Amino acid sequence: MTSLLFAIARIIGATAGAFAGIVAVQLMRLRRRRFLPGWPGFAIAHVVEPRGGRRGTDEPLALLVLGDSTTAGVGVERPEDSLPYRLAQRLADAEHRAVRVVSHGWAGARVADLPRDQIPRSLGPRRPSDRGPFLAQADVVAIVVGANDATHNTPPGRFRSDLRTTLDDVRRHAPTARLVLAGIPAFRGALPALEPLIFLADQYARLLRPISRAEADRAGAAYADLFADVPPLLAGRAGFLSSDGFHPSAVGYDAWAEVIFGALVDDEAAIGA
Repeated sequence: MTSLLFAIARIIGATAGAFAGIVAVQLMRLRRRRFLPGWPGFAIAHVVEPRGGRRGTDEPLALLVLGDSTTAGVGVERPEDSLPYRLAQRLADAEHRAVRVVSHGWAGARVADLPRDQIPRSLGPRRPSDRGPFLAQADVVAIVVGANDATHNTPPGRFRSDLRTTLDDVRRHAPTARLVLAGIPAFRGALPALEPLIFLADQYARLLRPISRAEADRAGAAYADLFADVPPLLAGRAGFLSSDGFHPSAVGYDAWAEVIFGALVDDEAAIGA
């Protein structure tokens, strides 16, 4: 029995050593890999008109977007193809009303960066001509964050605490705004040459996704389940990743916008029921 246990231990040790070696090689490849620059070449601060010329006479809705590179437009070449713009377009079409969309997101942001940096920035005017802080005027606030926390192994307790602070801060400064939190998307399918790193990121994200949903429920925010609801929209479609094989393309962002918009609509329906 003892010899059998030693044999099993040697097999486990050899397997773990081989796995660690593969991970080390993938980490080196990751450091050498070229990703898209964090600055896409444009800032998202636009007024989006409803399609079909059906605009009413109301003032534009104010949509504030906070989060990571996916909210900054990394992966596309035009602001019109970015996630914030695509979400604003859906709101404009549904409300028959122009939407002024502003994003304070930036590449590499983790959830701790929102209360520390992005929310304070949103409390000031975006431009000298603005009338007061944008966050206080926001009708809709969309938060898309957590992917970098998964890849950097943010401890779950800290992730929950920072996310709770974020949602509470938004609620305090914009108590009447419709609020939606997007969950961490699936990593599988991106960067296939860097497995098992992508697999490990997905496994860690499994720890954080339930926290995002629970904190959204606690704050009375809609929850957009990108992990579950985006893949069916992209099934059989090509080109949903950008040229770096990691960030979404215009096709991918359109699917994300559909899921986030759907969560807002479902939440509004539930409140009105």
